[in-house]
Amino acid sequence: MNKLGRLFKSSQNAQHCMVVFGENIELLSKAFINLDSDHSLHIFQVTHDPSQQDLKIISSENQSTIIRLNVLLSGSLKSLVKYIQQQGYKIELCIIQPKFGGADHINPVSPKMIEQYWQATGLNAVSISQAMIANMLKQQRGTVIFLGVRSEGAEKQADLLTMSMFASIRALSQSLAREFHPKGIHVAYCTLEKWDDQNPKLMQSIAQVCWHLHQQPKSTWSQELSLTN
Repeated sequence: MNKLGRLFKSSQNAQHCMVVFGENIELLSKAFINLDSDHSLHIFQVTHDPSQQDLKIISSENQSTIIRLNVLLSGSLKSLVKYIQQQGYKIELCIIQPKFGGADHINPVSPKMIEQYWQATGLNAVSISQAMIANMLKQQRGTVIFLGVRSEGAEKQADLLTMSMFASIRALSQSLAREFHPKGIHVAYCTLEKWDDQNPKLMQSIAQVCWHLHQQPKSTWSQELSLTN
């Protein structure tokens, strides 16, 4: 069998997986593992770490692999996709949790803080979604879900910055949905009232909503859902 044939056979035999990007996402990843599903997916839990020059595997178990990498470093996401493929998986579902609450502790907002927060939210979301969708297009299927927050109720400058960033990510999600839904890629934005990574019930609810979005038939794809108390 020639090299092209081996690659094609390997791709056919690859198992599906999901990738969760974000900070403090341990409970969220665990919630996905605990979902009562007939088709459980291996989870690659990825955290952005500006200090990393290469992809770093923190741990690898039967149901999950924990990875740290600099998402904004040139070629890092390609290395991630290549690593996932080398492990015998192809990406079916991607959850993008941009940085929540990063502006809360600084007021007034400085230009440097705006730049740092943009890198941790908007720029990360753009880079990750581009890499994941490019990979999913090869199989003409996949789901990308952005987690965001409500846009009302901002009072402080830091609140306004947070809301502005998430409004931009919501607009990105809508734009990607219009472009890639016809090509078999489901893109959706899930609006949260809050983010509490120490709340197992909330993480379980988020996992259930994301799985519901992923399981929707193409004829009923939602571009946006809200998770409220």
